[in-house]
Amino acid sequence: MSDHKDYHLYILLCDQKTLYTGIAINPELRLKQHQQGHPYGAKFTRRFKQLKIVYRVKVGSRSAAQSLEIKLKKIDRKDKQAIIKKQPNLIELQLII
Repeated sequence: MSDHKDYHLYILLCDQKTLYTGIAINPELRLKQHQQGHPYGAKFTRRFKQLKIVYRVKVGSRSAAQSLEIKLKKIDRKDKQAIIKKQPNLIELQLII
């Protein structure tokens, strides 16, 4: 039996229309950590009261998720909004970014 857990890449929409990109094994639990100001929640998201997952995709390994996260953080807001609107699967996302 494998202890491997799949990572997800996600984008949060914050209450001031700011987009936050992150990775997690369980994006819903991670969202709760962000919302509750949990010490493991990102400092960036502590400034916002309203957070909502607007995009998520299962990636697989932590290293693959981190690699995509870095690429996604480098693209501009307009392109991130296009990703949110299209909701691409992993293969489509890899072609986009």
